Amino acid sequence: MGNEAMTRAAIEAGIGYSSTYPGTPASEIGDTLSALAKDIPNFYFEYSINEASAIEGAAGASWIGIRSLCTMKHVGLNVASDPLHTISQSGTSKTGGLVIICAPDPGAYSSQSEQDDRWYAYHVNMPILEPANVPEAYEFLLKAFELSESYDVPVLLYPSSRVCHSVGKIQLGEIKPAPAKGVFKPAVSRFVNASIVSIANKKNLLGKIKKLRKKTDQLAVNRVLEGTATTGIITSGTAFGYTVEALDLLGVYDIPILKLGLIYPLNQEEVQSFVKTHNLERLIVVEELLGFLENEIKEVLYDGGIQVELHGKDTFPAADELNVDIVREGLAEILKIELGESYKAIMKKSTKAKSMAPPREPTFCPGCPHRATFYAMRKATNREGVFGGDIGCNTLGLRSPFALVDWVVCMGAGLGIAQGISHKSDQPIFAFIGDGTFFHAGMTNTLNAIYNNANMTLIIMENHWVGMTGHQPTPSTGISSIGDPVIPVQIKDVVKAFGAKWIRTVDPYRTRQLIDTIKDSMGQPGFKVIIADEECSVQIDRRFRKSLREKEGRISRTYYYIDPERCQKCKECLQKLACPAILLKEENGEEVISIEEPRCTHCGVCLEICPNSGVVETKINVHLESG
Repeated sequence: MGNEAMTRAAIEAGIGYSSTYPGTPASEIGDTLSALAKDIPNFYFEYSINEASAIEGAAGASWIGIRSLCTMKHVGLNVASDPLHTISQSGTSKTGGLVIICAPDPGAYSSQSEQDDRWYAYHVNMPILEPANVPEAYEFLLKAFELSESYDVPVLLYPSSRVCHSVGKIQLGEIKPAPAKGVFKPAVSRFVNASIVSIANKKNLLGKIKKLRKKTDQLAVNRVLEGTATTGIITSGTAFGYTVEALDLLGVYDIPILKLGLIYPLNQEEVQSFVKTHNLERLIVVEELLGFLENEIKEVLYDGGIQVELHGKDTFPAADELNVDIVREGLAEILKIELGESYKAIMKKSTKAKSMAPPREPTFCPGCPHRATFYAMRKATNREGVFGGDIGCNTLGLRSPFALVDWVVCMGAGLGIAQGISHKSDQPIFAFIGDGTFFHAGMTNTLNAIYNNANMTLIIMENHWVGMTGHQPTPSTGISSIGDPVIPVQIKDVVKAFGAKWIRTVDPYRTRQLIDTIKDSMGQPGFKVIIADEECSVQIDRRFRKSLREKEGRISRTYYYIDPERCQKCKECLQKLACPAILLKEENGEEVISIEEPRCTHCGVCLEICPNSGVVETKINVHLESG
């Protein structure tokens, strides 16, 4: 897929350093490099604590002549933006290009927003390459390193989620070896960005962008699809594919298209020439999200004194991702093409079919310790209080039957906002945060809450993995970025060092104990910390099933089933815990609640919470015959 194609390109480019904070849709790039790290000569890889640490480390390697790659999802660029604004002024090096892969998520399929990071180009003055498909993602990454080193600037590669997760063919090239080491050469006038040095570096950066702007036609990343019509289209990225397919469906084949690969900076002469040489009277800009290209193109046309009828966000939506149908309808509206009754009938049937499909809301996996934590919180508080949510698997606590997430903003903000409320409200205040997010952005807010004596309870949900993005390790996992054993960081020691006085660690599978602990915290003044410590059930289940195969089933294990004679059908396990492995079915005209064994992860929470002793535990101990 696209992420693997970019990984291959990075290896061919001879990168010696790569850092990432995992985030969908870019996660697989880091995961693949992590898996291959020990087999790539002179290569260092790390899962960084957050995106700011990732970009700073990559910049350091770049400055000593090592080609460096930093990858993240779109909202991660917010975290990286503080150092990146200044790093771009200092530049890279002639042998150590710095490329940032920032993957946007139009439609916010796995994100809290679908922010449009292209606008960072104006802030950071950083070239942006936007691939339209998998082959371009591969090719553009190789070009990005060349561009970075030629113009002494970091370069942003901007593959959408559709490019990251699409499949395509690439032609493999030779792998360039990375140098083993580099040497830092002090240069105060370049690296010490303060006062007059910062201003000089900014002027120098603006000069580089101006120089690049005039030579973008030499990069061979923009191309024109010729046509004879007086209406033209400018587009980029996945919107290009939608546009070409939509025109084909409309039966329109004479419209010239300027397909941009380098979307910042734009070459004024290239855009103006496209309009003039094709005698265009009307120009259509097709792009996802906000009108970034439209804004740039309007500026270019105005500066060139060119007047054409221009359409963009007056027709195409600025929110949610595009698709062929949306682009088709937009182009038909502008070109005054009747879509026809058959198309309208198909779309009507499609809309009806979608409305009839049962909803499939995201939910916790069977056996997820977070499910038990939210169940305990609901039982302990009866939903009376304020509940700050955060990024990660714990965001799913907003779903029924828990409904214990009052806001989701960004990583660490669940606690940050909650502690603000705690100083001006007498309500019980709680905040949830995962261990990955705690290390990423939660430690500073934890220290702030402790220092300012916030009257609230923080629930740290420690499952020892960055679960939602693919089970990458955290500092508490006990595994390094490349799979070697390391001493795990103990979160309880961290918060204790910050000055927390009331700290409790509870296994959420001991749900009744967790309920009592939460109730106890509500009666204590000041800042309280509860660490709900239990490994991700997916990882536990994977190891169990692997062991089951390797030992041909001869391992000790525990099973749970619901005894129909004991079960009072109170539906506590079915509706209040809502475990996906527990089913309601009908047998002989009666309701029967049962556990679906293939989905059960044997966490035992159902046994723990059943008020009627209806869940039965069976332990199987294997006795091997002696030789």
